[in-house]
Amino acid sequence: MIKRMRHGARWDEESDEELRRRFAAGELLPEVARAMNRSQEAVRTRANVLHVPVRSSTRRKPNGGAEA
Repeated sequence: MIKRMRHGARWDEESDEELRRRFAAGELLPEVARAMNRSQEAVRTRANVLHVPVRSSTRRKPNGGAEA
């Protein structure tokens, strides 16, 4: 089991801004969580509180992205 270094750490304005910036730049949830040393659930929950859209994975277009 991996112990999280920031377990229970409060979110501050600087962390909120970093979260907003990273998602606005197109980073995915696992990348943001890893970079901020927080769990994916903590990041997703905070993003929801801040009304920040979260991308958890890339989406592929049907047929490998080929246009019809």
